[in-house]
Amino acid sequence: MRKKISFVLISLVVLALIGGKILPLPVLRLFLAISVTLQSLITFALPALIFCLIFSTFQRFGKNASRIFIIALILLCCSNFLATYMSHFIGEMIHGMDLSLMQISANNELTPSFNFKLPKIIPNALAMVVAMICGIFVPKIAPIEAQKFSTIVDKFVSLFLKCIQFIVPFFLFGFLLKMQYDGIVMVLIRQYVVIVAVIVATIASYLLLFYFLVNGINLRATFTAIKNMIPAVLCAFGTMSSASALPYTLIAVEKNSKNKDLAKSIVSITTNIHLVGDCIAIPIFIYAILKSYGIPQPSQLLYLGFVLQFVAAKFSVAAVPAGGIIVMLPIIERCFGFNGAMSSLILSLYILMDPICTSANVLGNGAFAQLIDRIATHLHGK
Repeated sequence: MRKKISFVLISLVVLALIGGKILPLPVLRLFLAISVTLQSLITFALPALIFCLIFSTFQRFGKNASRIFIIALILLCCSNFLATYMSHFIGEMIHGMDLSLMQISANNELTPSFNFKLPKIIPNALAMVVAMICGIFVPKIAPIEAQKFSTIVDKFVSLFLKCIQFIVPFFLFGFLLKMQYDGIVMVLIRQYVVIVAVIVATIASYLLLFYFLVNGINLRATFTAIKNMIPAVLCAFGTMSSASALPYTLIAVEKNSKNKDLAKSIVSITTNIHLVGDCIAIPIFIYAILKSYGIPQPSQLLYLGFVLQFVAAKFSVAAVPAGGIIVMLPIIERCFGFNGAMSSLILSLYILMDPICTSANVLGNGAFAQLIDRIATHLHGK
């Protein structure tokens, strides 16, 4: 089944590369409108999915659930801090290069023929907090009812994921057509190949090491875990949204983990917060732009202050295209003195790199879920 999913998604990429050039504009706009509508439906249902996953996990793990989730949040902050601080050394290397980044000129952008969006009634973060509170207290107050509700919740999650596997290719296709029409990939290749190469190499090295360590320094297990994540990565690349790729991420981490319900709950929490791609790409962009404008490297103390603010701000990032940089711009301007032109440049670069950053975020979330799974397995002695 998973091989079929990967084949379908890869086929969609190929079709989009061809279709983006030959299909009439009204057809392209219609496909994008369908994609935007389906994405809205998935996003609308995500708070319910997050609530169900976390509540079910607390029901199963009982008292240990709170401890595991606290450990997960602490390690999550540590992971974001490590990736962001490590990027400082890559940034220093970039600052030593002969760079002159120019503002990206706006190309024609594909827009949907109609725009249907459901309102976001409950934020994902609120659903997470409510689920934790209910997961702690409801089983104590009404244990039998909590058990019955948990059974219903499990059925809902299973049905939701089956439906998602069917509709995701349809909504992914429109976004892939948009990427081809807008010329995002070609702009990166032609104008910013050095920066892109450094960022991709850094992200790839970091994630390979992450997976290698959480899989017990076992190459076969490492590549198997990454292979299971490919459908989620392709979905993230096309939609530029970790939230939209969440259903496929859940399917992958379920296969990669022993404590399947816990791993899925961890992924639902980290989707908006644990953003490895952002932590690596944004600091490198900052150093490249500083060099381009002839501004000296920041001091270690200044960069450390930026990292702490950067990690804290991750808790307010929305898992939507360009959500990571929009939240960070005020911090970047305050710490590094970015003016309007510099902020516009980093925003443009990030939007162009968003498919790669989002794919890295999803891969990082998969590895992090495995890490918490290994910790939980050790704590339970299983």
